[in-house]
Amino acid sequence: MNFLDQLNKDQRDLLVSLPYRVGLFVSQSDNTGGDDSDADEMLALDNIITGYSQEIFCAETVQYIVSETVKRKSEWSSWSDNLDAIGGECHKALDILYDTVDEKEVNAFKNHLLEIGESVALAFREYGDSTSMADKIKMRMIFYKEKKQAKKVGVIYKNWEQFINISLDERKALRSVATALDTIYI
Repeated sequence: MNFLDQLNKDQRDLLVSLPYRVGLFVSQSDNTGGDDSDADEMLALDNIITGYSQEIFCAETVQYIVSETVKRKSEWSSWSDNLDAIGGECHKALDILYDTVDEKEVNAFKNHLLEIGESVALAFREYGDSTSMADKIKMRMIFYKEKKQAKKVGVIYKNWEQFINISLDERKALRSVATALDTIYI
């Protein structure tokens, strides 16, 4: 018996749908790239969730949740609605987890949700050769500003190639999720 068995149906559904919903929220936050980026990002979402379900060194709570997320893959399309509720759902999920598991497990869940979102964002490069010079300069300025901020708080930051794979809209979505999870995303 795992901790999910102690929860009511609504609580369980919320926790189990969040890994998919967070990844979808990040993917749908950005409209650049068209159908190609959507397909790449959905494949990345499927792969990362499946990968986490098979990870043996993963936090126990995360493994239980993500394993059930994969088992319920047939429901993923029904989990696609009302993505603007993600912030509130993240708050509710933390309340549920803090009541049922230790803080280390809660933190692992937060980290995994952000990793899922970031992996989806990294799946398709929105900025390329056709990006205007003004946008390239803007991206460089943001990169150096965030790199400096990351160093200040002691967080390892992405390299330039990783950075330009994440659009400004995806970055905003990831920060929104991080805020809802009471953590930071740089």
